[in-house]
Amino acid sequence: MIDLVRRFFAAQGIEPCHVLAAVSGGPDSTALLLLLAELREDGFTVTAGHVNHHLRGEESDGDEAFVRDLCKRLGVEIHVADGTLDPEAIRASGLEAAARDVRHEKLAAIASEVGARYVATAHQKDDQAETVLMRLLTGTGLAGLRGIHPRRDDGWIRPLLEATRAGIEEFLAARDVRARTDQTNTDARFLRNRVRVVLRDFGPAVVENLASIATQAQQFWPAVEKSIDAVERSCTFITEDETRFVQWPQDAWLRQALLNRHIRRLGGSREISSDDLQRLASAVGDIRRVSVTRELELVHQRGALVLRRTPEPAIPFEVELDAGSSAFISEIGATISVERRTLDPGPWTLGGRQGPGSKVQGPSGRAAQLFQLPENAAAHFTVRNRRRGDRFQPLGLPHDKKLKDFLIDRKIEAEVRDRIPLLIWNGEIVWVAGVEIAERFKVTSPAGTVYEVKLEDA
Repeated sequence: MIDLVRRFFAAQGIEPCHVLAAVSGGPDSTALLLLLAELREDGFTVTAGHVNHHLRGEESDGDEAFVRDLCKRLGVEIHVADGTLDPEAIRASGLEAAARDVRHEKLAAIASEVGARYVATAHQKDDQAETVLMRLLTGTGLAGLRGIHPRRDDGWIRPLLEATRAGIEEFLAARDVRARTDQTNTDARFLRNRVRVVLRDFGPAVVENLASIATQAQQFWPAVEKSIDAVERSCTFITEDETRFVQWPQDAWLRQALLNRHIRRLGGSREISSDDLQRLASAVGDIRRVSVTRELELVHQRGALVLRRTPEPAIPFEVELDAGSSAFISEIGATISVERRTLDPGPWTLGGRQGPGSKVQGPSGRAAQLFQLPENAAAHFTVRNRRRGDRFQPLGLPHDKKLKDFLIDRKIEAEVRDRIPLLIWNGEIVWVAGVEIAERFKVTSPAGTVYEVKLEDA
């Protein structure tokens, strides 16, 4: 077994360095710690990291005590992190995914603290087979068939990936080490546990076959990536927060591969199924807005499809405002103000369109607008974002219409609509900020009082 681990480091080109071993106390991670401790003879430095999720009460504390005792006997430094899970995270992504995310975060922090170059986890060949079979059952493409990677770009490594569960058990028995048992590993509510039972019934040959699929997919993948790279350069415009698909390749598989790459790049929390990818790739010409994962969406925007993180829902806001004052709207980070204005005499047309100079660009690049109230009317306003049932009479239109329809007609993007301030007077929308003044409040003659409203970024 130690020779297997040495071959792993040699194959990955990893020379003696500081490695953090992720140790839960189960058989696989216990064997990993024992083997890495032996590699100290080769010049490696080893630290253990344990994350206690406190999910099984005294059993979880027993796992921690076992790992502490084992590290003491081996003379290995140990760091223990509190991995208590957020109930909201469990509801959002499930228990296993939430625990995995917390472990990754905590172990990465420990590695940074101790100066470890790599984080080693104890995934082995049976885990690889289970992963491949799970992805085949739930739907995956060639990328998903690569399974668990021996080495990731972020410094996470799997030195036991060529070891079998049976081999690890024999290794521990030979050293008279009895690891901890996690009873949740037999809980049939979890797909991996059900798959594990199936593979156990089929025997080691099936494990080898499934694991070999992952190895072959990993070997073929560099050639595949070259094709995706070429398409990406000609078809996408990429920023940190989004991917804009300016055109699509004709090949349906390349469309799927391109989508999958950027879903993963932007942080989709789950492996998207091949059925979902196929559906999205075949419908690209018809998509206006569609959810891809909980975190990501595809939207049609200015002639292109954009993959981006789903915007957070707008927070309702409402402030009161009098002429001659201003108010800061913290929810959108902008200040709105209203001032009375005296206009120079000009060619105003009674009942006509807005007079000259009625709309100017605000100093922040947002907007400024002149409007008119009846003579001697109280200049008290409400500023809020839109509500269900709002109606608005656009400039030049003889009747009002639904505000939602007006914003759609003006091609205002959906996520922006709830953030637009509305200037309200006497229950009517005077101004849709930065978009348009209402017909009734346009400046037409000296018969009313003229005001200027400005919206400025913080």
